[in-house]
Amino acid sequence: MTMLRPFLRSGSRLSASLAFSKNGAANTSARRAATRTMGTQSGDDAKKPTALAKLHLEDGTTLIGRSFGSHESVEGEVVFSTGMVGYPESLTDPSYQGQILTLTSPMVGNYGVPDRTVKDEYGLPAYFESKKIHAQALLVQDYSHHYSHWNAASSLGD
Repeated sequence: MTMLRPFLRSGSRLSASLAFSKNGAANTSARRAATRTMGTQSGDDAKKPTALAKLHLEDGTTLIGRSFGSHESVEGEVVFSTGMVGYPESLTDPSYQGQILTLTSPMVGNYGVPDRTVKDEYGLPAYFESKKIHAQALLVQDYSHHYSHWNAASSLGD
């Protein structure tokens, strides 16, 4: 079992980016989406992640990186996805339940996250695989805290 544990330390420079996000970010993003008439890109007030996190692997290896989204300790099997779908679909895919998901695409977050409340004609989430995030955590190489996309309602870190 692998453990992802956040920690804070100031004045540290790291070249690696480690990020994790877990259930429950919808409240903040729903408020933001409700206050914007057109959420297609992040504002100038978007801040780079500064919180640090550690990834402890079963073999004793520890990796350090930046944290965005939910800042809590989690455990899970580290798996990777080479799929051609976007990160909103991967995070909400039930097959990743309880796992720490690593994406092989080099940049993540640059197109934001679509509106979570939009449903298709069958009452299912229009832009997601299910109603909630199933992955325990998300590891990325390069997290973009600024987003720009016609369909974006919030950032990945919200």
